[in-house]
Amino acid sequence: MIIRLFTFLAIAGIALPLRALVPPDAIRGELAVSHLAFPRSTRLGPHTIRVPFELAGRLIVVEAAAEGLLGNFIIDTGSSKLILNAIHYKGGISPSQLASVGTTGEVEEVNVRPARSLSWSSLSFEKIQAHLIDLSHIEGKKNIRVLGLIGYEVLKDYELLIDFQLQQITLTRLDDSGERLDSLAILEEPEDSLDFHLKGHVITLQGWVDKTPVQFGLDSGAELNLLHSRVKRKVLNHFQISRRVNLNGMGGGEVEVLAGKLYRFRFNDRIRCSGMRTLLSNLDDINASFGTNLQGLIGYEFLCLRRTIINYKKEKLYFLKWYRP
Repeated sequence: MIIRLFTFLAIAGIALPLRALVPPDAIRGELAVSHLAFPRSTRLGPHTIRVPFELAGRLIVVEAAAEGLLGNFIIDTGSSKLILNAIHYKGGISPSQLASVGTTGEVEEVNVRPARSLSWSSLSFEKIQAHLIDLSHIEGKKNIRVLGLIGYEVLKDYELLIDFQLQQITLTRLDDSGERLDSLAILEEPEDSLDFHLKGHVITLQGWVDKTPVQFGLDSGAELNLLHSRVKRKVLNHFQISRRVNLNGMGGGEVEVLAGKLYRFRFNDRIRCSGMRTLLSNLDDINASFGTNLQGLIGYEFLCLRRTIINYKKEKLYFLKWYRP
């Protein structure tokens, strides 16, 4: 099964007018969008690119092309595969055992087929497996044309730097041991790091709420953090409720959840994340599908104040210095 940790929230966000260039033979969606010119990307070496990103609300959006169609893709480490928007792409088969499980608990059938090509700046990926899912609800709520989601299968052989200070992404290819093929791809030395465990495609991190250990997943597609509603009372004591909101899953279904802030959360004595905006939601379906015991997910709220490097092969997160004015 393909498990989705993508969290799309039906609360106020910034709707950016992003673009997609549609060739004559492509399937056209009905959404009308304005054009926004992305700054130019940079090829740093034969195995490295540096590309700008824009934010659609709290979603990280880059410009790439799949099968000749150029437009907006969301960087989503919570997705196991390359996901193409079924509004703009067609074909594929729907095996009965293939489904998508989201944070709202719904299960949706998906189509699967190879994508003939994916081009991201100067990097090209050929015949990569893709899942076709209708993402029109994201397009409607964010008022952008979304061609797809770039997930683990695209990113796993690369080191990924998500630099929120410079609002850019660096992607550099790794060897089998997790070392960079381009030694000069990232010149800065990290000031801190965290080990993680890769469960399937999901980055799982050990943390604490006050003195209670918790296991959280890292999902760049999560606009707000999630806290499992079944966590211990000692953890819930540090969750301050502010209101109720609707949580939208991949298939567009909604559930009402509690919104607030989680306090006294940390990964170690140096990396403290108290007061991040968080939703209280049931994660039983995700845990049952993975065989995991996640107490929560962190995403934008954690990443937006950091310059984070993800190395899947070494199972490490590295953090570069954030320069203060």
